[in-house]
Amino acid sequence: MVRLLTFCLLCSLSAQGQTVVASVQEALELARNRNPDVRNALQNRQLQAQQKDVARAARLPQARVYANFDYNYALPTQLLPAEFLGGKPGEFQKIQFGVPYVFTPTAEVTMPLLNRPTRVDLAITDQNLKILDDQNLVLQDEVSTQTARVYHATLLARAAIQITGRNLSSADTLMQIARDRLDKGLIEPLEYNRIRSVQLTTADVLQQNELAFARNLNQLKVLLGLALSDSLALTESLLQPLATPVVPGAGMGQKRPQVVLKESQLTFYRLQLDREKALRWPTLSAYGRFAEQAQRKQFDFFNLNQPWYAVGVAGLQFNLPLYSGGLRDSNIGRARMRIKLAEAELAYEQIKQDLDQTDVQNTYRQAVRSLDLNRQNYELSQQNVQIALVKYRSGLFAYDQYLSVFNDALAAQNRYLTNVSNAFINQTILQIRHGK
Repeated sequence: MVRLLTFCLLCSLSAQGQTVVASVQEALELARNRNPDVRNALQNRQLQAQQKDVARAARLPQARVYANFDYNYALPTQLLPAEFLGGKPGEFQKIQFGVPYVFTPTAEVTMPLLNRPTRVDLAITDQNLKILDDQNLVLQDEVSTQTARVYHATLLARAAIQITGRNLSSADTLMQIARDRLDKGLIEPLEYNRIRSVQLTTADVLQQNELAFARNLNQLKVLLGLALSDSLALTESLLQPLATPVVPGAGMGQKRPQVVLKESQLTFYRLQLDREKALRWPTLSAYGRFAEQAQRKQFDFFNLNQPWYAVGVAGLQFNLPLYSGGLRDSNIGRARMRIKLAEAELAYEQIKQDLDQTDVQNTYRQAVRSLDLNRQNYELSQQNVQIALVKYRSGLFAYDQYLSVFNDALAAQNRYLTNVSNAFINQTILQIRHGK
């Protein structure tokens, strides 16, 4: 019956536009599907995929149609002996060659036969897309880790509000007792002021916890792709037994996305070096052109009775690069230096990720070991505060004695909340990295 009522309540809240998250796994799923950064990265990947068609097009036949219109405003003139044209010997006749107006529409087809750089360009494009995929995996890992931290920080702030609320209730009770004793002249004003100061401090801590909860909740909304005006409800409680512990050390052989990204970048730079070397190789391509040319003394290209002259050519073009002013050697040298830098970055990234993984495992292991002890200490401190309050009310405890017990309880509360938060956060991070 209780489960049925809970289900009906959650459905009612969802119907009103409220997002209900029952576990950190649900929060992670929402972040993977709705986080703005993740969604934008996926759209950018789809956009960059079009570059593959551009690289592939360079290896396919190319065809185009173009036209040239020439106006020869000054035709070339040649002097010929007049006797060749029936004139007198010793005289010369001016002869002009060509006509003023020439119109040449042309169709051209080219086909690369041998071109090593274009083949490497296609491999570079594929590798660049793989880098984008690896970058998206890194982004998803970072968003998931941040979501896990903010999710549990939100639960931690809410648990702190609950505990601080109980502390403030005890402080209010103590304040009433002190006021009655002050009115009867049983305590000094100094003791009353000290009690009042503790009450005010506890109230301020409660407000700070409420502010931290509101901030964390808003940050979690952004990570989950929600608007700040949307309602988000977390039904999980931080003050609950830890789920089945993750075995520290499991999955150590798995490569972190950050390392895989560095490896992909190193492969990309090696392909760039291959392309620079490929520029030294000759290229061979086939071509064919066909043109119709009209030559007119007057601007009259629409008269179909005037002749058109066909011009056609087909052949092979061979290119062998010999010297580029040292540009190719410089580019090859730079590519080799970039590879060395990428290798150093890869080695350093592996060290950083190993250090981070070890730190997460050690923190989680210590939190699990201390969790039960801190919980017992926390529960014991709560009992001590109630006992001390009863003794102070009955006059068996002085205020300094009660304050000592209260301060010990605060320290136990802080240790317990911090330890619980560390346990849940690092457990979730390990689960993310193990693919659970």
